[in-house]
Amino acid sequence: MADIKLFVCCHQPEEVPKHPLLVPVQVGAALADSRFPGFLYDDTGENISAKNRSYCELTAQYWAWKNADADYYGFFHYRRYLYPDIRAKRPYQIEKKADISLLNRLGYEGFSDLIQQHDLILPMGENMYLPVREHYAKASFHHREDLELTEKIVREISPGYETALEQYLSGTVCYFGNIFIMKKTIFQEYCSWLFSILEEFDRRANTGSYGPQEMRVDGYLGERLLGVFYLHQRDRLDVLELPRVHFDKRREKQVLYQFLPPGTKRRAAIKHLCKG
Repeated sequence: MADIKLFVCCHQPEEVPKHPLLVPVQVGAALADSRFPGFLYDDTGENISAKNRSYCELTAQYWAWKNADADYYGFFHYRRYLYPDIRAKRPYQIEKKADISLLNRLGYEGFSDLIQQHDLILPMGENMYLPVREHYAKASFHHREDLELTEKIVREISPGYETALEQYLSGTVCYFGNIFIMKKTIFQEYCSWLFSILEEFDRRANTGSYGPQEMRVDGYLGERLLGVFYLHQRDRLDVLELPRVHFDKRREKQVLYQFLPPGTKRRAAIKHLCKG
């Protein structure tokens, strides 16, 4: 039987269902005042836990790359999981909380078999109705020049990715969240590529004046680089896109906007009202 580890990244002590596929990991453990009981910690072994304020959930990804062994590696957030509905029409649904009964209802009993049929599983792409470059530049706490610098770095150190880079950033479909499931060999290749780019970005970028949200820049860039990696690799991989389930106690309000197309002004306005 394949060893599948779906790491659930948590920066606060959230309840993660005790499911054999799910592995809770505390991110930014090196910066925390306490450790979450029953979790793994991203500051053991070889790690970049201290960079969590800029790398976000990517510190868990780096930790797993260097310290954990599995046949398949997956990464979820404490509020966002993939679930195995290959017929889903919408990219995500909203539920109040994660528990075993919900996971079973979402198909987790057969998830292991589905995972082993594919090399790479991504969240369903979302059409933002403007190029990825522009979406990044217009997003709150994002800076156009950071993505421009990243493009330059990719072209310099990974010239074979230029076609995929241009195709993805000029396209309108985004793969959000640094959420995925990868076969071991693909995961190792992805991490080696991704972290070499981010390391070079850190060396060249000027982020000294950034506030707390802006400092999450490496995580923001990682989201876009995942899409580039996917486009570059897709012709040789068996790829599947799955929907996400978001957990939010305010479900009755949040559910209103999930039916509207992402990137539209009406959806943005309703989402803003829901958070009020």
